[in-house]
Amino acid sequence: MAKTKDHHLVKRNNVWHFRKVVKGRLIKKALSQSITEARSKRDDLLREIETYGDIRDKKPVNERNPLFGEVAQEWIKIISQEIKLSTLTDYRYSMNRYVLPRFGNTPIKEIGHIAIRKFVAELTCAHKRKNNVLVPMRSVFKMAFMDEIIEKNPMARIRNLKIDKPDIYPLSMEEVRLFLDNVSLRFKNFFTVAFFTGMRFGEMACLKWHNVDFRLGVIKVRETRVMGEEGRPKTKKSTRDIKMLPPVTEALRDQRKETFGKSDYVFLNQYGIPVDPMSTNFHVWKPALKKSGLKPRSMYQTRHTFATLMLDAGEHPGWVQRILGHETMQMIYEKYYSHIRNYERDDGSAFMERVFNSAARRESEDENVSLTS
Repeated sequence: MAKTKDHHLVKRNNVWHFRKVVKGRLIKKALSQSITEARSKRDDLLREIETYGDIRDKKPVNERNPLFGEVAQEWIKIISQEIKLSTLTDYRYSMNRYVLPRFGNTPIKEIGHIAIRKFVAELTCAHKRKNNVLVPMRSVFKMAFMDEIIEKNPMARIRNLKIDKPDIYPLSMEEVRLFLDNVSLRFKNFFTVAFFTGMRFGEMACLKWHNVDFRLGVIKVRETRVMGEEGRPKTKKSTRDIKMLPPVTEALRDQRKETFGKSDYVFLNQYGIPVDPMSTNFHVWKPALKKSGLKPRSMYQTRHTFATLMLDAGEHPGWVQRILGHETMQMIYEKYYSHIRNYERDDGSAFMERVFNSAARRESEDENVSLTS
């Protein structure tokens, strides 16, 4: 129907728009990111103009300018079927705690770029949380824009705030040994695996015996648990096979005596159910740090400890990246640049020779000295 293939179509911000002057009035409508779909919708609009002399407003009057909260309710119904429960829970928290008290009763068309900038500036939470708050807001406004409720998306020019890189507080090899000597015996195998694989807590909590292959010497990371919900790992790279270093193999063989045959899960708490992060942090991790005389830090430092120990020993950064399941090498260089040495290995053997076994020898020598002195 159009004079040319893309007549009346204009692309802006990756979205194709319909533009045509009708009865002296410029009609603008966002159509689609797909040019094929945009052409089809454009032809429908042109037929409507030819038949009725204008584009009819098919929406009832009371839906032309809904409140932001009303659009948000429709949005949550749709995306709740598409995302993980943990993500949905965070979206609900951000909307209920921050966004809806400010914009819930405001017509969505009246919310502009400046109002959103002011809202973000007045939030008293950290920049990371502010950025998390912006995620569901963007999704709501995008849906309103694609559904032609609003002509312009005020979130299009709202950028994330810069976040300072958090410092890492990994343990040295000597501190790892000290911690393992003082941690609850029930969790010694758990933390041995955590320190020497770099696995995330959720990946370990969800680890099942059929994903531990002693013959091949690998742990197959195929699932994770977040807020009690089991699902696929965090990213595509997080689905990976982790080479079991000797201390990991030894710990898992010992753990097999405790839980194999009793449960599909490798690690269980005292109640015979999979380990929980909050309980483990409060009742196991923190007391073991205190008993060892070590400074308080988050349990996530077990992951940083693995990375720094391996890189300090001369293991290849690419190997460390694969074991950790990071998406890019850039994450390794940004977090652990000062720990990267002249690497020459990519299998963990440099760590075993130069760090793990060396520390064990020093400990043995110290014991002999104390016995003969």
